[in-house]
Amino acid sequence: MMTALPRVRPEEVGIPPSAILRFMEDMTDKNMNLHSFMLLRHGKVAAEGYYFPFHKDLRHPIFSVSKSLTSAAVGIAIGEGRISLDDKVIHFFPDKQPENVHPYTASMTIRHLLSMQTVHRKSTNKEARDIVFEYLHTPPSHPPGTVFAYDTTGTHTLCAILQRVTGTTVHDYLDARLFQPLGMQDIEWETCPLGINLGGSGAYCTTEDLAKFGQLYLQDGVWNGTRILPEGWVEQSTSKVVDNSSAGILLEGRSGYGYQFWRARRQAYCAFGAGGQFVLVSPHHDAVFVSTANTMLNRDEHQGILDSVWTHLISSMQEPCPFDVAGYDRMKQRLSALKLHLPKGSSFSHAAAQVSGHPYRLSANEPGWTDCQFTFSDQACELIFIHETGRSRVVCSMNDWHIGPDPFFGLPSACCAVWADSSTCLIHIQLLEQQQMFILTCRFDRDGLVLQIKPAGALKTNHLDLVLIGTPINKP
Repeated sequence: MMTALPRVRPEEVGIPPSAILRFMEDMTDKNMNLHSFMLLRHGKVAAEGYYFPFHKDLRHPIFSVSKSLTSAAVGIAIGEGRISLDDKVIHFFPDKQPENVHPYTASMTIRHLLSMQTVHRKSTNKEARDIVFEYLHTPPSHPPGTVFAYDTTGTHTLCAILQRVTGTTVHDYLDARLFQPLGMQDIEWETCPLGINLGGSGAYCTTEDLAKFGQLYLQDGVWNGTRILPEGWVEQSTSKVVDNSSAGILLEGRSGYGYQFWRARRQAYCAFGAGGQFVLVSPHHDAVFVSTANTMLNRDEHQGILDSVWTHLISSMQEPCPFDVAGYDRMKQRLSALKLHLPKGSSFSHAAAQVSGHPYRLSANEPGWTDCQFTFSDQACELIFIHETGRSRVVCSMNDWHIGPDPFFGLPSACCAVWADSSTCLIHIQLLEQQQMFILTCRFDRDGLVLQIKPAGALKTNHLDLVLIGTPINKP
């Protein structure tokens, strides 16, 4: 049964509306590509924001937050006596073992998988049909328990272990034990070709689902008086197990790593997924913050979200908190008007009339486009790519978001265009059901067109990361 978290005015839980306003303003000032956020204190929603066209019912990819779901499943399975932390990984896969198991691989345990202290320097082959087979056959580089190395295929191996001992997928295993008791909506979770949930990624859920998951951990694994996670598992899995100073990403000062959870400042911890998917739990403040976003254009941009949370939200929590009627009204108005970050620019340029409707012959390119054509009006921009077998197009609103298919995958997207200067048109495309965006920088002059396409996201887009040279095609 789906049940919503209770909603309150932020002052009722010790948060000034002005703090939430400052957080939103800071996200705007940083040009942060935030999709949604939710702030809980004392188990109640103090604020939630959805950046149009994203909305509260949308299931968003959460990437490596999936690892924390897997961690919860491991804890439950331990509580049911199905597995233990010191079980050898190789024990569960007699059919996938190499003929001669390396001693390092033979001594690797579930505990090592959970804490990213496996025998590999990085993930093994994530594209393999049988990921676990490849994992066990990849030569190890060091003994388990000696090196912190982020290893998504290790988390997938945890899912494979759970599926073997429970006889069902981790998704279905958690559905009755965690998802349904918390009233989490229909969780989607991708599987590998063998039907095993990906474990290290692949889950989709709503913003409120993430908040409920964080609140469960804040409540030590208890929900409505019922214990969901085994007693002691929250503390054990979110405490610092290993130093992560060698981590290749910047996240909360590399404060340590637990069992598929990252340590944070002020004794907090978080589940983290690429691109700004966060579940931040601060027991000291009895608070949970969650976000969905796409910060993949810059590797460590996600940290800017948490920095703003600590600076503007958590630091402002106080008891008691006086009611601020005017501030609350401004906060509500701002929340109701949130939109995806728009690039700065104008809706008009004299160049629009000069280039509109005129085709350009494109330089050779991997996608195989031969020509392109722009059509501008006061309210919209249309870009068409022409290739031997047909054409693809994108329609953008000028200085606003238009909902329609993107030109590369044909998936639902938000598309906008602005003139950054008199000769440069910027086109931003954000896919709505996949973690992917594109920035098209279109520079026009008398000699033709230079069109840069910059992808940022999780889809395979290397062939689209390019610069095209367009030569005007003379009219007959």
